[in-house]
Amino acid sequence: MATSQNGWPASPDPAELDIRTFVVPDTDVRLPLRADIAPLLLEMGRWWHHEVEPLRADWCRGYSYRRVHGGGALSSHASGTAVDFNVPLHPAGRAGTLGPHRVAVTRKAASLGLRSGALHRRPDEMHVEVIAPAQRASEFVAALAAQCSTPPPPEQGPVLRRGARDGLVHEAQRLLDAWCPYLRLAVDGVFGPATEVAVRELQRRTGLTADGVIGPETLRVLGLGADQPSRRSIRHNADAVPSGDHPGRPSALFIAPNSRSRASRGSSPPARTPAA
Repeated sequence: MATSQNGWPASPDPAELDIRTFVVPDTDVRLPLRADIAPLLLEMGRWWHHEVEPLRADWCRGYSYRRVHGGGALSSHASGTAVDFNVPLHPAGRAGTLGPHRVAVTRKAASLGLRSGALHRRPDEMHVEVIAPAQRASEFVAALAAQCSTPPPPEQGPVLRRGARDGLVHEAQRLLDAWCPYLRLAVDGVFGPATEVAVRELQRRTGLTADGVIGPETLRVLGLGADQPSRRSIRHNADAVPSGDHPGRPSALFIAPNSRSRASRGSSPPARTPAA
């Protein structure tokens, strides 16, 4: 049987390679892939969708029996072991289309036994392919399965996601607007798509997982965690305003005190002068 340029068996007959159609998690992208290594490419797609840019179904490709453009070798797509993400945004031969995400993409790919086309002599930044041999690839798949089957630690405190409506959403929106004023987020107490975008932006900037959900860690960044002042004190004491060297890019959250300081509240009242 012929092999693709990454050393995997290739065939014009999808059934011979056990090519099946899979949906990239959290998207509507459907990709034909070799079944035994599909979890690796699907995880790469899920990560790309959340951390690099949203994936579009009509811009992504999987298995295709063809040769490398401009060469004689069979493409990795011919073995069902490669994907192209958001093709129009990352034209073959053009470097720099991934911008600041290039290093993260190559590292994520390597962690899954994959190789990013950004490392090719002729840049192909839309492209990701399996580079590990079959035995090593199966070990990557097993490790990924074990990681996914490990239940996450229970979340402490409230969790806000799209569809939520309450006072805490309103408070979170107000603080998100302070962090990201350029997004012009409406503060209406309704967790909609625009709020989710703002949450992801905050999470990316502060090193959290950009899932668009306000959980305990994101609440702490906003100053609404269990170890932070309560919503009541924030509302009644003062507005929470960002502090830092750059407008809209706060390095910390400053809560302005009440007109009566904590020290003044704890001090004794001044002695009165006796009437004459």
